[in-house]
Amino acid sequence: MKLELLNKKINSDEIYGALVIPKFDIYDPSGIKFYSKTIPSGDLIYDIENIIEDKIKNIKIKDLDLNQESLDKLITKVSLNTYSISETISEDNNSNLEAKKSSSDMAWGLGYFNGFLIYMFVFIYGSFILQSVLDEKSSKVVEVIISSVKPFQLMMGKVLGVGAVAFTQILIWIILAVTISTFTSTYFGYDGSNSVNEVMSVQENSDQSKEIVFGIFDMISSVDIKKIVITFIIYFLGGFFLYGAFFAAIGSAVDNLQDASQFTLPISLPIIASLMFMAIVLENPDSNVSIFLSMFPLTSPILMMARLTFGVPDWQLLLSIFLLILSVLFALWFAGRIYRVGILTTGSKITYKLLWKWFIMKNY
Repeated sequence: MKLELLNKKINSDEIYGALVIPKFDIYDPSGIKFYSKTIPSGDLIYDIENIIEDKIKNIKIKDLDLNQESLDKLITKVSLNTYSISETISEDNNSNLEAKKSSSDMAWGLGYFNGFLIYMFVFIYGSFILQSVLDEKSSKVVEVIISSVKPFQLMMGKVLGVGAVAFTQILIWIILAVTISTFTSTYFGYDGSNSVNEVMSVQENSDQSKEIVFGIFDMISSVDIKKIVITFIIYFLGGFFLYGAFFAAIGSAVDNLQDASQFTLPISLPIIASLMFMAIVLENPDSNVSIFLSMFPLTSPILMMARLTFGVPDWQLLLSIFLLILSVLFALWFAGRIYRVGILTTGSKITYKLLWKWFIMKNY
């Protein structure tokens, strides 16, 4: 079957991927390629390489006399080149398929980095909100401020203020990363995009160092950096407002950090669990568990960012964002009802029963 036909089947989701094995020397196998729409997991690549190595080993057993020297030659290391298939629309509205070299290891590392970055920012700046609300409440400053603004407005101002600081820091990092990426691409003079035909026509005798450099850029270009940056901002803001609202509610309810610990633990558990599940999601990003965790609003800011580098269907991404937005609106409403009562309440023993009483209280 021709490669172009296989790529069409891959792009239309008729098949997950295609393994292309050319004729090769069993003592020096090379040129084996795997094409897929999304970046395959490291486990899949490892399994394919092991299967091919075992097949080659069996061929060698028949080809060689089984003395010690021959047995030493049986061990063969296979390196599988992976390519991501994507559809692009040219200026004349023609549809073209592009194959870009991908790397499961790079996708794994980038996915973990993105997820951990979201985890770090949400946890750190969420704690800042808690501490800031506690400081205002303990210093009685809030009693003066509350006479001029509504409690919900005060809470939103606190969350937005800390969020603006966090977003500014992230924006500086993004600008720095884009600047470095643009500079390196311009310096090397390579945009990383190759058509399917160009990939198949690479000269075998090309300079090795040049091939390595171009291969690295190919792997980087297989990841949609623009999409990742935009999605990162969306999930950071969503995760921050979701957890920030809960931290603000806790800060308004308690009188000191010691009292806050019993309430911060249940809120922090989904964030911590996301970090624990991240390795599982990265090893098998298309499993049902991974899909569910990347949809669930309390874990999606971290785990969807981890999955994104491997390639996620648009409908899953949009549904995950939609559910996150709904959860943020609910969290702000829920936290606001507790904040309006808790911010002016001191000296009470705070329990979950009391928080529920504040939540359902009317005309306060």
